[in-house]
Order: sequence, then C-alpha cells, then structure tokens
Amino acid sequence: MLISPQLARDILADLTKDCGLPIHAGELIPGKSEFLVHGHVFVGDIAVRGYKDKGRWKYDDRDVRRAGQALAAVTVDAADVVNAWIPDRRYFEDRGSLNDWNQTDWRRTLNNWIYAAAQRARWRAIGADTPVAADPTDDFDIFDPEITVALDNDVWSSRYEIGPHGLPGELTFDDLVSFYGERTIAGTRPLRLLTRSGSHWVLPRGYADMLDRWQERDRALAEQAQICTGCRRQGSRCAWRATAANGYVTLCPACSGEAFQAYKGHLRGVAYNSARRTHRADDYLCCLCRESRASIWDHCHEHGHIRGPVCASCNTFEGKGVTFLRRDGSVQHLLECRGCREARTLPRRFHLDVVLEHLEDIERHGRCRRRPHAHRSEYVHGVHHITLHCHGHASTSKWTKEVSVAEAADVVRAFVDRTLSSASGS
Repeated sequence: MLISPQLARDILADLTKDCGLPIHAGELIPGKSEFLVHGHVFVGDIAVRGYKDKGRWKYDDRDVRRAGQALAAVTVDAADVVNAWIPDRRYFEDRGSLNDWNQTDWRRTLNNWIYAAAQRARWRAIGADTPVAADPTDDFDIFDPEITVALDNDVWSSRYEIGPHGLPGELTFDDLVSFYGERTIAGTRPLRLLTRSGSHWVLPRGYADMLDRWQERDRALAEQAQICTGCRRQGSRCAWRATAANGYVTLCPACSGEAFQAYKGHLRGVAYNSARRTHRADDYLCCLCRESRASIWDHCHEHGHIRGPVCASCNTFEGKGVTFLRRDGSVQHLLECRGCREARTLPRRFHLDVVLEHLEDIERHGRCRRRPHAHRSEYVHGVHHITLHCHGHASTSKWTKEVSVAEAADVVRAFVDRTLSSASGS
C-alpha cells in the first residue's frame, strides 16, 4: 500500500525510537528534487523508493517497515571506534571533476561542515554579518569595505591550521554543533556520535561501516540512474532525468527527440487555463533546453498566456533572475506571451534583474574600467535603491543608485525592443 511521506515518517520514528543510531525520520519528507538523482531516499544504509501517485510522492509501507526494522536492529558500541579522518583539507580542496565532487562521500561532507564552520567562526570574530556560503570553497560577495580589508589582511592558510580544540583555527566543538548539529548524512545526525580520542576525532565503528555501505549503495543507484532507458548510453549526473507519471525516467536527448514532439509554437497566445485541459505538456520536448521531456506548461502569470512546454529543470532555472536572462533564448521565450510582446515588457519579477544588468553595463567607479556588481538593496515608495560595488577599490567601493518604477519600466522596454530587433534581424 502506498502511504504519504508524513505517515512513513511516523512509522519509521516509532520503529526506530530505541535505535542506537541518531536517526532523523524527517528525511522521508522529500524536498522538490529529493528523488531526482535516483528515485530513492536513504535512512541509514537502507534505500526507500519513492513512487509518484496522482502528482504526489509516496512510499510503499512495506519498504518503510523493512527499513525501520533493519535500523532498529543496529547496535552502536561507543568503545569500538575508528578514525573519522577529520579535519582533513584534501576532502574539499581536491575537487577533481564536478561529477566526482557530486558523488556522495560522508567524510568529505563532514570536512566541508568543519571548514565552513571555521570560516563562519572567523567571520563572527571580525564582526561580519554577511551570509556565508554552504561550500567553504565558494567565493563571497563582500560589499562592506571594512570587512573586505579585514579579510584581505587575514591569511587564509592560518585559518586551516589545527587549533587548540583539534579543529581549524579557534573553532570549538560547541561552535561546530551550533552551526551544523542538525545537518544530516544518510538520514542520521553524525555530530551526535563524533568524539575526540587523543589526537583523533572518532566515530563508532558500526556507524562508520554503515555510512560506508550507504555511500556505496547511493553511488550505485546514482550511476544506474544515469543510463538512458532507451539506448543504454550513460550520461552525467541528473543530466537526462525527466519527470514521468510515476516518478523520473532517464532519456538521452536523441531518445527524447524520438519519443516526444518538438513544440512549434502553435499555442502562442492561447490562455493557459484552457490549453492545459486539452494538451499534455509531457507529450513534448522542453522548448528551452530541447533535450528533456517537458513536464508543465510554462505561462505568464500576469497575462495568463502559454509560453511553451518546459522540463522541471528549466522551470526551476527560470527563477534565477539575471542568470536566466543571460541564457540564450530565455528572453525570447518570455516574449512568447502575447501580452508581454504587445506591451513590450517582461513579467514584473524580471524588471529589477534587467535594471541590475543595465546598471552593471553603464556604471563605473570613477575612471575604473572594471564592471561593478549591482545588487538589490531596498524598495521604498516606488523607488529601487540599488547598491553597486567595485571590487577594484576596497576603501571607496560602494555607491547607490535610485531607479523609480517608471524608469525601470523604460529600461525593460528598451531591453525588449533590442531583443525583438535582434530576433527579426537574424
């Protein structure tokens, strides 16, 4: 019998209430893309398959009960421990290929948390209040000149040296737990079992062995999910995954092209509410990437007109603002809405993104030739207050531009006119 994620969570929590592992049954409540990689959710080293039923993800209650019973039988001997190999910089510095980096690796994840926590602790020590990236190797957008100078004067390598608490810099275990104590690996909270023994951080052997099994099984499922179900070619992680009636399928662009129709724009100007009742979006290829099966009809929420069939990935990417607008064909896709095209505009949620891109094109810090970075600041009484930052001048790098709603509309109109003119001339 298929059951809801909420019921599956309650069943698992009841079966594992006396388990020696720090199980987090809430992992069975999936996010939007939880099943994208291989269609399963792991709790411990047990994979529970997800099924899509009437547009909602569900589980087979037999799978959930088998997982709960298996995990309840696991014992953890706190006296029998192994080295967790943390902190170790090689786990996040040696990225290799992106595909390798995306592979599950519980030791790398723990090390990422530790070095990210050390960085957050360092920011806190210098009084910074800027959000820190989840990946400690990511760059930061730094707009406060005082913080910029403080970080410039700081030596990165010194932050990674092991400090008095056996962690990078001045990081304490309490700080690590406060930052990442609720994070999970394989549906468990590893920091609850991590302890210090002499010069090493250790985990119970049984728990570490279970994480190794999870890692191996997760990678095997992910590799299997990369194989096209049509021609058996192997792609990269999630590249060919497309939604289907009962979950996800893997189809390469060639097989997708043979299996689904190319959208020819025949529904341009048709109202979304009427078209979605008579035409199935998943009969078509995505009109943006032209590689994956479409899953929904993308439409303008302001005018209600169909723009075209898109896959889940491209639909999500549409929310990326400036990044989406820079993608070839994206603006033309938005203008498939007859209302936007006739009014020479874009949906209002893109207006500020167009303005930010425009300001980065025309604004400069004094005589500096470097392109500044414009970012949202605040919106007060019909005026956008936009902050620009030039990375070439740390001490005097920030200034503000005010753009009214009317001025923003004019910038958008000029942007649309250029796009339409370019399309007609090509």
